[in-house]
Amino acid sequence: MTFNLTPGARPEPSAHLLACELATRVCAPGHVLVVGFGSGRNLAPLLDARLTIDVIEGDVARATAATQRYGEVTAIRIVSTIGAASAPDRDGALSTHALLHGDTATLATSIAAIAARLRDGAPFYTTLGSTRDPRFGRGRRIDAATFAPDTGSEAGIAHVYLAEREVRKLLRDFTIDALDEVDAAEHVGAWAHAPGDAATIVHWFVRARRRR
Repeated sequence: MTFNLTPGARPEPSAHLLACELATRVCAPGHVLVVGFGSGRNLAPLLDARLTIDVIEGDVARATAATQRYGEVTAIRIVSTIGAASAPDRDGALSTHALLHGDTATLATSIAAIAARLRDGAPFYTTLGSTRDPRFGRGRRIDAATFAPDTGSEAGIAHVYLAEREVRKLLRDFTIDALDEVDAAEHVGAWAHAPGDAATIVHWFVRARRRR
């Protein structure tokens, strides 16, 4: 996934709300997945909680940036895919931007792969696109739920937009503790959005647990 580095974007804010919340849910010395490096803003609270982190980043440029920044931090490993395990072995997972992009088939595959790596009861906190976002239905149509805007700081980047029933279907391997539709302007990554574009964004904030 590729994000525009917008010249007019705001300075990067502090860690996403869901990253801070996950850091309080997983006990040290837990091992968590962070899907999507972004600017790296979400790693600080997890490191402060003394957790070990696998950062999943398939984009070569972002993986390189992550390695340059955190390559000597022994608690962080940068990998290109979620990968498989002989048994579920991770204590939590977080994605605050990566699962907003791609298409519906890729999103379903990613969520299933995350579920397969989590221990029973492990928390999964994520953001997903909402059909209440005004960008839904605009731009280039990729599938019934996926559109790439023609203009703005994320022009050409595919976004998946979901109604509540579709979110719940995707999360069938999880118990959902909270599913909130949020005006997300204060939470999106400033490295990817100019202020005017961020002002209207609507996300689902998902707090869930791997079903036992």
